[in-house]
Amino acid sequence: MMTRQKWLLHKIFNPKILTICALTITLSLTQATLAAYKPPSDQKPPSGYTDSSGIRGRCKTIGTGSLTLLAPVTHVGQTTSVHPTFAWFVAHHQRVPMEFSLYEFDNNDQPHKLIYKSQLQSSPGIMKLSLPQEQPGLSVGQKYLWQVEILCNRNRPSRNLLARTEIEVVAMPASLKDALNHEQDRTQRATLYAEAGMWYDALSEALNPSNTGELGKAAANLIQDLANLEQSPNSGDLSQIALGEN
Repeated sequence: MMTRQKWLLHKIFNPKILTICALTITLSLTQATLAAYKPPSDQKPPSGYTDSSGIRGRCKTIGTGSLTLLAPVTHVGQTTSVHPTFAWFVAHHQRVPMEFSLYEFDNNDQPHKLIYKSQLQSSPGIMKLSLPQEQPGLSVGQKYLWQVEILCNRNRPSRNLLARTEIEVVAMPASLKDALNHEQDRTQRATLYAEAGMWYDALSEALNPSNTGELGKAAANLIQDLANLEQSPNSGDLSQIALGEN
């Protein structure tokens, strides 16, 4: 006979998410309590600098589906962190140079000021980068453009694979802060952030227990939620990442 706790979970659990997860994993009690990502109530459309159709550029040796940002592209994702974590997925196994850049938007909605740049080597799977603590923190209320560029040919920059999207730093809601103060479990903290519309914080918590290149169940759940929500050319890649990594 179903216990009262399991009956309650059965009643409140999103059937859509249940169907997706059932294809790849056996649900545990903890996994069943994961909440879907809910975009900010005041969500904003991205500027013309974010291309929701996917990446730009073309490499002869690397497929165009090699790079996927793990972030919203049809709306501006939010964070409460002034040193946020950015994540993306690399499908190819070649070790090639890549570059991460972060720009601040000015009052004319132009990504005018370069805040941070880092040279990297690509690695298959999940890659993530946190703004270093020694770097000045981002400003609350400010919007930024971040991009990842695979340097296919330094002599032909136009052929580099480039993916970019936007992030906004917002103040921590009092109710969210209070809830987080009473929760230490990272999966449940990710859930709290996701319910509050803080994509970057939620994914950062969900990825934290995993090593670079791996995707845990909580993070896979979030990425599938985003794929269902976005309904953009990028959605198929997100779904494949979520299902393939479980």
